[in-house]
Amino acid sequence: MCFSGAYSQETILLRTEFQDVLPKFVISDGVSSGISFEIMKLIERKSRYRFVYKESLVPLARVVAGLESGYMDIQIGLQKTPEREAKLVFGPELYSVRLVAVVPKDSLIGNTVSIRDLIASRSTVLTPFGTGASSILRAIPGLLVDDQARTAEANMEKMLSMRGSILIYHDLSLSYLMAKSRYAGLLRVVDIDSSGYAGFEPLGQFIVYSRSLSGAVVSDLNSLIEKVCRSGELAAITGRYFNSRAAGESALIR
Repeated sequence: MCFSGAYSQETILLRTEFQDVLPKFVISDGVSSGISFEIMKLIERKSRYRFVYKESLVPLARVVAGLESGYMDIQIGLQKTPEREAKLVFGPELYSVRLVAVVPKDSLIGNTVSIRDLIASRSTVLTPFGTGASSILRAIPGLLVDDQARTAEANMEKMLSMRGSILIYHDLSLSYLMAKSRYAGLLRVVDIDSSGYAGFEPLGQFIVYSRSLSGAVVSDLNSLIEKVCRSGELAAITGRYFNSRAAGESALIR
């Protein structure tokens, strides 16, 4: 989508898609919600920008490809990786997540697992395809990574069917899934000892733009995000999901 000339007060349309990462986008009984969806609606309420999308979940790799090609204009909540930074424009950080591990309840893995032990034991680590977590884990020499499944939930199902022993992904998504009755008492979280390895610090989730989007629009949206951050309106949204995350984590069997 092309924007040219001076600004007006006319509505500006921004193309986006719903990345299939819970709870960034959630579709239940035909109703859309999720942390990224709520931030989109906040932007619409506070500005002349309107989002154009289909209410369907799209694999994350396709979302990134759409941004890179210019088919999409914007995405709400995406982690930085060197590959993405080379091809996309990152705006302000919206919130942060951290990587955690989940294993079957009866796993021989204790309350803490070290990256060094996973390498030494030749254990295969599950993580969703095309994600920032996959980039971090694949960059660790000697670590075996299986990122064929496209979602965290699909990886959980692989573990329950004995096709994987450990899943590493971000805590917001895993805590949301672990709160589901489907997984009650079947999985547990373990701490990660990542000594000597980068990428396990809190990971920012950003507003991200296609390079084909007007620089004036990018600047305007960045200013809007900074404004709702200062006003506390952004925190009012993200805080609800962080509270849900804390509730999910308290229910995990350690």
